[in-house]
Amino acid sequence: MSSFSSASLTLSLFFFASTFLNAHAFNITRILNLNNEFSTFNNLLSQTGLASTINSRQTITVLALSNDAMSLFSDQSTEDNKKSLSLHIVLDYYDIKKLKSLNKKSVILTTLFQSSGQAKGQQGFINATVMNNGDVMFGSAVRGSLLDSKLIDSVATHPYNISVLHISSYIPIMNPEGPSDHGSSSTPLPPQPPNDDDYTIDEPPSPPSSTTKPFVAAATAATAKPPSAAKANSTTSGVSAINAPDLAFAFVISSFWFFTTV
Repeated sequence: MSSFSSASLTLSLFFFASTFLNAHAFNITRILNLNNEFSTFNNLLSQTGLASTINSRQTITVLALSNDAMSLFSDQSTEDNKKSLSLHIVLDYYDIKKLKSLNKKSVILTTLFQSSGQAKGQQGFINATVMNNGDVMFGSAVRGSLLDSKLIDSVATHPYNISVLHISSYIPIMNPEGPSDHGSSSTPLPPQPPNDDDYTIDEPPSPPSSTTKPFVAAATAATAKPPSAAKANSTTSGVSAINAPDLAFAFVISSFWFFTTV
């Protein structure tokens, strides 16, 4: 009876574990196989090994490119393709609803390219901005980069594990010190730097030290008396301007003069 109970318990735990794991499991290759429009993008994810990396993550967003936007990748090496494609893999969950809720704001997204350790400066981050007309545009987070990749629609979503979004054109890897490594594949919009004052960046707040120091300095300046003010106070207050030893000395001299004259 006890062996039967143990077997039942083991089977139940196995079933529970399998159900839990399957609830979080996804396969990017199978997802993209449902739409031939992304066959080239899908094949390159497998060739570069990025498909298995995506599948190993619990939370991911893939910015997928249709076949007609993949011409650049045919002229690149497998390693360069891996770098370029890893910039289109965001290490967080973003579906259309979440992006639209930014409401004329920008968000800086961390990509798989950033986590690879090969990115320089802001190369591994992309900027997603909701424009005035409601369109969501993507571009490199390197300052001065263009936002010329447009969100078209959603390919698949599995909240809050994986979101596959269709974008109009690839996002180039920008060189922080000069022109982009690859040319733009679409007609660019006017420059929209991610740190522009017209945009609110949805980033973690700055460390407390950077915000509290000015206030501390201001408080110190407001409470500390300048030397000139202290001097003015000492001359305008009759008794307080005379130190106690000086007053005692004057009293002794006056007393001595009084007794010698009597």
